[in-house]
Amino acid sequence: MKKRELFPIINALEEVTGKNKIMMHMPGHKGGKGFSGSFGDNLLRYDLTELQGLDNLHRPSGVIGMSMDACAKAFGAVKSFFLLNGSTSGIHAMLLSGFKQGDRVLVSRNCHYSVINGLILFEIQPVFVMPRYNEDWQLAVPAEAEDWERALHENPDVKGAIVTSPDYYGLCAPISELSGIMHASGKLLLVDEAHGAHFAFSQRFPPTAISLGADMAVQSFHKTLPALTQAAVLHIGSRRVNIAAVQKAVSMLTTTSPSYMIMASIEYACGLAGTEGEKRYGRLLERLELMKRGLSGMDKLRLVPDELDGFKRDPSRIVVNTANSDISGFDLARILSSEYGIYPEMADEYNVVFITAVSDGDREIDALQRSLAEINGKAGRGNRGMRNEKLLYAGECIMPDRWSYLHGGVKIPLVESEGFRSAGIVTPYPPGIPVLCPGEAISKEHIDCLRRLYHAGAEIHGLTDGARTKDEKTLKDMLVSVLPR
Repeated sequence: MKKRELFPIINALEEVTGKNKIMMHMPGHKGGKGFSGSFGDNLLRYDLTELQGLDNLHRPSGVIGMSMDACAKAFGAVKSFFLLNGSTSGIHAMLLSGFKQGDRVLVSRNCHYSVINGLILFEIQPVFVMPRYNEDWQLAVPAEAEDWERALHENPDVKGAIVTSPDYYGLCAPISELSGIMHASGKLLLVDEAHGAHFAFSQRFPPTAISLGADMAVQSFHKTLPALTQAAVLHIGSRRVNIAAVQKAVSMLTTTSPSYMIMASIEYACGLAGTEGEKRYGRLLERLELMKRGLSGMDKLRLVPDELDGFKRDPSRIVVNTANSDISGFDLARILSSEYGIYPEMADEYNVVFITAVSDGDREIDALQRSLAEINGKAGRGNRGMRNEKLLYAGECIMPDRWSYLHGGVKIPLVESEGFRSAGIVTPYPPGIPVLCPGEAISKEHIDCLRRLYHAGAEIHGLTDGARTKDEKTLKDMLVSVLPR
């Protein structure tokens, strides 16, 4: 074996990092720019084990406990737990500690697939609440408070709700109203706030879920703050929560060899944002506002506004819509990366998402502004936005147990799957919002949606192909796992 073949990951990383690219994606430290020189220089030296004086994450009584208490204070939480497996482990810890096997729970249908995995693991049945849809922008928007209240009235036995806010596009659910609705009926409100860790550090952002009454919320620090990938925090917001049970759940789901580098980066991000956040985020948002005004005259590409259908949106998350042009969101993302060296976070059929952070300065934002203006000038007009092409369709869902999920599926052609129940999660990634959930009845609309995504070039997890080569395969060769009838 050649020496180069022994290091495929390292070779790929060196190739990517060697490019003079502009990172409009996570992690929020943007290639280390978000760290001070001394912190970055010492980071590998922090890769230690539980030595004397360094405390133990599973029984924190020293410096780790002190750091988590400082984090809780910064976020106004009753208690905060450091997570080293990303928000996924926090979502699972919330489900494991908040509910019991067999419980029914209200769930945002546009949840991340980590929520679905948690429901399967702990055998909790979802009652999906569908988002609404804005046809002009071809975007799912959060369900209204009345939608959740109606779902609760129709399913009074549910034990609580898990809500995604903000979503991948920065749109925030009506958490304040939801907390009132849930608590009035003695239910828990859990929030997947993975994309909103920075909200606490400037009054120009939407309020945090904890400040609006959520009982628990999980945040991915690494997405928008200067922290290492997998850095996340689970916040407890009320005494309705059994804190001892949460601590046990977090410990069960966390490695016994915790990374002090990740913990140090959580502390660094919290401390930096807590002391300098208002000033730094203020500077970032002012610069972004100038960019938004400068691009307001674009006629084919459009910037999704900071408020949509009455819902607040994260003003630091730039979303460019292509529905009025002749190019897709996937096309725009490819053009930006290949021709301009700008790498967005994600794309879908109609939108491209850019994550900005305090590490981004005039160079990055100027480059994004110039490139979007130039592409808008070159693009043709289109009426793709006139079609109602949703990503999410309601299908009756009976979540399978763990065994059936792992072993019970049979593969059939996707084009022949109408009427079957999906045995797996089928999702474009990113954003990781399932088109099909395990146990969900497959409809013609689901198949048509996946057909559109496939032909648009989306990477779809949960579909497999037959024996043909990549260049030869067609949609007819794509297989989906279904539960036997």
